[in-house]
Amino acid sequence: MSIEQQLKDDFQQNDKNVVCPPSIDIRVMNAYGERMREEIGVQSMGRRRRWPKAVMVMLLIAVVSGFAYAGRTLLFEETKGNMTMSAETLEELKLSKAQLERISKARNEVKTQLNPGESAVIYLTDLGNVRSLPFIPVSQPDVNEDLDVWRKALMDRHFDRMPPESLLGTYRFAGGMELSPFGAYVGSETDSAALLEELKAESEETGKDLIWRKTSVPASFPLLTYTTVYRNADQETLYLIMENAPDSKVKIQSLAPPSAEYEELDLNGHGAHYFKNDAYVYTDSHFYQEISWMIEQDGESIIYRLGSDSPAMTKEQLMEAAKNL
Repeated sequence: MSIEQQLKDDFQQNDKNVVCPPSIDIRVMNAYGERMREEIGVQSMGRRRRWPKAVMVMLLIAVVSGFAYAGRTLLFEETKGNMTMSAETLEELKLSKAQLERISKARNEVKTQLNPGESAVIYLTDLGNVRSLPFIPVSQPDVNEDLDVWRKALMDRHFDRMPPESLLGTYRFAGGMELSPFGAYVGSETDSAALLEELKAESEETGKDLIWRKTSVPASFPLLTYTTVYRNADQETLYLIMENAPDSKVKIQSLAPPSAEYEELDLNGHGAHYFKNDAYVYTDSHFYQEISWMIEQDGESIIYRLGSDSPAMTKEQLMEAAKNL
């Protein structure tokens, strides 16, 4: 059976249950709401779009996932208000150093060909046996470098806690951007399977081991993600990511390789989750760690994530920065 048919069959069997933020490795969001049960559509910023039953957003790693894989271990699941987040490790995500380097090279190569605000997905033949990685997203973010303007944009999106000017004293505001800082792909089951088939066919026809396509993120989508970037003098980076889903129920699930570390933390009285991954495909360092937590307001929740791709950043430093937020 082809991977395209496997993806289609698995989604049909599990369209109500995703089993897998910018999180550590793979991120799949299954969004649904009461008014989406008969007509899958979501109102956002004055625009509307119909969505098929199996709606997903792929951030950080493009993955057509959400079904049972062998070698899966649940790390946590937490629900507050209208949002649920969970994380698991997956055995098949053990990638070699050569594969990680190949992904980084491909992402950098494609990124240079994108204009600000554009996104794309990449198909690599040497990842063909990794079923949960059919293609990799990459983006060239459109960065807002004015902190006051960025804060106003966040207030307009119903966030009441504004990002500070600096973190840890040495990390200064560098810009704000919509969606994940590492790339995003949004598509239905049908869209994703068709795209994968198209990329694979072109690879077989041309003999190329790298095929890519520009993609677009719909103006109307249940999950809203906003990233504030901070950098220090050594150009090391902190990412403050805030997510909400007004008027929708959202379930965000993450997958990571078995080597990823997880720890439950107390953050100023709130339960928090710490991840560390030294085989991360979205940074040149292949390293990423983050602390995430949820806060509920009037029946709707906001997910906060504070992450870094710098191996020099300690868990204690990340925790200190998170507490100050």
